[in-house]
Amino acid sequence: MEPPSAFAVHADRAVYTPLVRPLLDALADVDGTVLDIAAGNGALTALLPDAVALDRDAGQLRANPAPLRVRADAACLPFADDTFAAAACGFGLHHFAHPAAAIAEMARVAPVVAVLTWARPDVPYPPREAVVEVLSRSTPRRTAVLAERRSERVGHPAVLRDLMAVAGLRAMARYVTVTVPWPGTAEYVAYRLGPVDFVSFGEEAIEAVDALGVEQRRWTPRLVLAVGHR
Repeated sequence: MEPPSAFAVHADRAVYTPLVRPLLDALADVDGTVLDIAAGNGALTALLPDAVALDRDAGQLRANPAPLRVRADAACLPFADDTFAAAACGFGLHHFAHPAAAIAEMARVAPVVAVLTWARPDVPYPPREAVVEVLSRSTPRRTAVLAERRSERVGHPAVLRDLMAVAGLRAMARYVTVTVPWPGTAEYVAYRLGPVDFVSFGEEAIEAVDALGVEQRRWTPRLVLAVGHR
């Protein structure tokens, strides 16, 4: 049941496109090129008028629509000071081993820094719990567990304000809530699992999510948006 790579990208963007809207709004007044950090398949990149995509994953970058794509570590950006008008990171901060270093680097290469991440504690969401339950029957995925632990570290407005202040930025941070239209069961499961795990667990996870009622699929996640200026 392996999805074509194009389907995996479509599934990812179907979810992240509405999720990144608060970040896009925060960048509306930026005049110039935005560095999209942990850009992935390009849900944010595709919405920006002028962007450079940066990610550590070459496979993700291949699917990104940015004309300039750079493979690099967010904690050591290969750019001179003030190269960009803004640096943004949507749903990447919780993957970083050193989020403070990443934000300091963002503040070095741009005078405006904008970050969007998952709020913690998380609000239970039945489709997510159904997919997690399917995965729990197999060997736990270390990467997913590690990302969740790191989410707990940065998913709070006060934490992001402090990280930006240490980087020399005047920052605001607040909770925001978005509504994510249901993308379809296969698309949601592909987004949650990724292409590799979708091959092994996709059918079972789709069956588990399809068993939920329509009302249980309504998704209004709470996020944290932080914007800093020099």
